[in-house]
This record gives sequence, structure tokens and C-alpha cells, in this order.
Amino acid sequence: MNYKRLILGISIITVMCIQSIPVFATVSTEQKKPTILVAYQSANGKANSDTLLLEAIFAGISDQVQLSSVQQVTIETIKNIDVVVFVGEDRGNLPTDFLKAINNFKGHLIVFGKNAEQLPRFEKWQFFGTQSLRTLDGEPLSKLINIEYVKPPKGSEVLVEGANLNTKYPVIVKAGKTSFIAKSNFISDDNYILSRELFSLLDLQEPAKHLAYIRLEDISPISDPKLVKETGEYLAEKGIPFYMALIPVYVNSETGEQVQLKDSKKLVKVLQHLQSLGGMVIAHGYTHTYRHTETGEGFEFWDSINNQKISSISASDEPIKMKKRSDFSVEKAYQQYLGSIDEIEKKYIEDKMEHSIEKLTELKLYPISFEAPHYAMSSTGYDIIAKQFTSMFGQIQLSDDTWKRMAVPLMISKPSLLSGMTLYPETIGFIDPSSPDPLKDMEEQINKVQQVPGSVIGGFYHPYLGMEYLPEMVSLIEGVPNLEWLDLRKTKQIVQSENIMIHQEKNGDLNVVSHIKWTDKVKQRMEENPFEMVLWTLAIIVALFVIAFFIYVVSLRTKLRKRLFEERNLNG
Repeated sequence: MNYKRLILGISIITVMCIQSIPVFATVSTEQKKPTILVAYQSANGKANSDTLLLEAIFAGISDQVQLSSVQQVTIETIKNIDVVVFVGEDRGNLPTDFLKAINNFKGHLIVFGKNAEQLPRFEKWQFFGTQSLRTLDGEPLSKLINIEYVKPPKGSEVLVEGANLNTKYPVIVKAGKTSFIAKSNFISDDNYILSRELFSLLDLQEPAKHLAYIRLEDISPISDPKLVKETGEYLAEKGIPFYMALIPVYVNSETGEQVQLKDSKKLVKVLQHLQSLGGMVIAHGYTHTYRHTETGEGFEFWDSINNQKISSISASDEPIKMKKRSDFSVEKAYQQYLGSIDEIEKKYIEDKMEHSIEKLTELKLYPISFEAPHYAMSSTGYDIIAKQFTSMFGQIQLSDDTWKRMAVPLMISKPSLLSGMTLYPETIGFIDPSSPDPLKDMEEQINKVQQVPGSVIGGFYHPYLGMEYLPEMVSLIEGVPNLEWLDLRKTKQIVQSENIMIHQEKNGDLNVVSHIKWTDKVKQRMEENPFEMVLWTLAIIVALFVIAFFIYVVSLRTKLRKRLFEERNLNG
């Protein structure tokens, strides 16, 4: 009898151990993040916008991603790398050291675009030059795109293909630990296709959940407190962590008049109330305008009129029309010129965001993240913002030459372009009341995004719309399987200015330290409204003269009385 019990006990333990093996394997797989090197080849030695986006996409897979030119890659530099991603931006001969390093590399190799035929792993692949596609992944394209036409060896797996008329062409191919992607530009909708296939390419387990967020957008001093309260309270009652993108100062483009958030007392009380309900503040610029454009319409950190980086500080100063490399005979002179523009841009952005952080904090509204107006900002701007914020919301501008090269990785990431900041991507857009069917537009976008494992369902809503579309928007988002609302109160965030330090801790604690002096407030007020300060100065001077005159009259009368009293005593 005891013998049978012993056998039964051993059997139960054995079954439990066998059942636990996949669980441990799953945990291990989730915890193991590959180290990834994105190596690019370009004519000028700099990563272009396509490469920067690819690096950002891979940064959503792993927080251990490096970006490097092929000129810097050696056997030594990749000895601890799990995945090498090579981006062939331009045709050309690959460096010998890079070829040796790849020849010795045993991990995953993923090649985008040109020059794959030079790599030893592609000896059995056949390359036939450029080919145009009319469809991709079964969907028609709005315009033809070019790919590198390749015939992979037998046994390869074609994950995605395109077609031109009746001929099909492989676009994403996997052969063991070697993969080839026939193009390097993924700024358009094919971003979804690439992001979807990354887990297969790298033999990684797909994430089980989608994080989501809703941002109440463009809340400025002229926003309707009732509508802001209505939309915020609805989200709070639904138990949804929500975000409020605040603009501390409204500027009238016609008169130049400024309206401070502190002057909108009802709105401030509403925002403080919503913050107490779990609403989180995002610093959405300072005025959301550059020079003479209207708040909410202007780009603030990008000159949209000249389509260039910021080159003037004061609204009264004319922007400097940016020169090009061809305007300079030597590279050194061009770099010095760019440096001088960078200094202007640096001061402009630093001052703006210092004011934004401090204005909000004075009102007990504590920003824990950043959002660039219209998402437009140069790489220099990102460097500056990274010293003030540890995260940002929105999309990323991939070029210093135009704001129109803008895209977004679909997962939370730390792209190298953002200098260490975490990006919480906006992926589903916003409710556009000018559209014939704005809810259908959003539904279609959500359906596209949710096909990518681990993608963020992030969008925004303008409170001026009231409750007209908000419940339906929430319903569409909550219809995504395995959804979890993003709550930055459960993450570590740091926001700092010269006089302010805000620490959001993972346990929900929010610590704020302020060193703002009254002299700083006066100085800032003078910078914002010099004419008003002149009037106040004149008023103070006049008041001082009146006080001095009053003291003089009182003193004179006192002396006169004293003299009369003395004369009476003498005359006895």
C-alpha cells in the first residue's frame, strides 16, 4: 500500500515538473531581450531618416539597441551582439573590417535594401537589381515602390511578398538566422507589416497585450472649463488613466495679446480636480506658436513657414533663412554655421520649456511628460528636451531639413534620436469632426495597429468636442483584445528645470521641489509683458512720489505745529 502511494506521489511530482517546463521557458523568453546593432551604410556617413525609423522600430523590441556606421563595426564591437541589422542606404563597397565581422558573426543577421550580395551569408542568394511593386502583402499601393529583387535559396521562408501585375516578388524573407528585407523605407503604412513580422524574424515570443492611452489635447487658457471637466470626469469614472496636454499661455495671432493659464481660474480649478482624479499632465509646449501664428495652430519648436529649425528667439526678430552645404566652400565653415543656429535654437527651446514647467508647477499642475506641438522638432531640440524630460508622447520628426519626414514606431521605445527619452507613440490619430465618418476612420486605424503584437493603441481627443464622440472612441479602443491602459503613475518619470524638480515614482508617489524666487517671477513677467511692466513701473514711481509728498506734507505740518506751540510758550 505504501509502495503504491510512493509511485503515485512520484508520478504526480513528475507531471507537475513537466507542466512547469513551458512556464519557465516562457518567463525566460519574456525576460531575455536581444542586444541589437543597427549598422548603416550611407554616402555621407550619417544615418538618414529611413535608418533612424528602423532603429526606432527595433528599439520597441529591445531596450539594448545600438546605432553605428559600418565603418565602426569590427569583430570586437559585435562580439556581445545577438542581432546585427544592416541597412544599405546607398550602393557601394562595404568595409573589409565589417565583412570580416559579419563573416564571424553567429547571431541573427537582418539586411535591408542594398549591398546584401557582398555579405558571405548571401552567397547562395541571387540578386537581380531593382523591381517595382503595385501591391504589397496583398494590398494595392497608392503609388509604385521599388524593391531589391532577390531569389532566396531553397528552404527559405517568404513571410511577405509583393506583386507587379501577375508576377510575385519576395519582400521579407527568412532563411534560418539570416533574413532579407527588400527595401529600407518603412515610413508609410508598410511600417505595420515590418513591425508585425519582427517577432518571426528574431524567433521571439509575441507580446500578449496592447497598452493604450487617450490624451485630452490642446488644453489652453481659452479652453471651455465645462467641456474639459466633462470629458476628463467621464474618463475618470470609467477608471481610465488619462492625459492632459496643457499649453500654459495662449497668444492671439492678430493682436499679440497673451492670456495666462493662471488668469483662467475656473479652468485651473477643473484641471487640479481632474489631476486629483488621476489625470496626468503633459507639458505641450509653452505657447504652441512660433512668432505670429495662433496658439494651437503654430509649430512653436519648428519654423513651419520656412520649413526649417528655429533661428530667431523673439517674435519681432526675422528668422534667418537657413543656408545649405553648397553655400560653403569647406565643411568646417558649414558646421560652424550650423553650430551658431543650434545655439539660437537651444536658448529658445530651453527658455520656453523652463517657463512651461514653472508656470504649470506654480498652479499645482505637475507635468510628468512632454509633447512637441504638431510633433515637430529637430534632433537638436530632442537633445535639449531630454535634459528636462525623461519621456515624450507623439511621433518623431526624422529629419532636420523638413518636418514632413515624420513617423512613429508602434511600440514603446527609446530611439537614439530622442537622446534617452522614452517615446509613448501616438498610433491611431484623433477624432476629426471634419471627416464624413470620424469614428469609422479611427476604427480602421485601430484595426491596422492591433495586427502588430505589442503595439500601442494611442490617440487623442479635443475637449472642445464635448461628449459627442468620446464614449464611442473609448468603446472602439476597449474592443481591442488583451488591452491594458497605460498609467504613467506606475512608472518612473523625471521633469526638471532650473528651479523645479518633479519625480514621479513607480509606487505612485509624486515628489515636487521648487526653488522659484519672487525675483524670478518678476523677471519672467517682464520678459512676457514688457509694456505691462513699464506701466507697473510708472505706477510704482508715481505712488512713491505721492507717498514722499504725503510724508513731506505731514512732516511740514508737524514742524509748523511745533513752531506755533513754541511761539505760544514764549509769548506766555
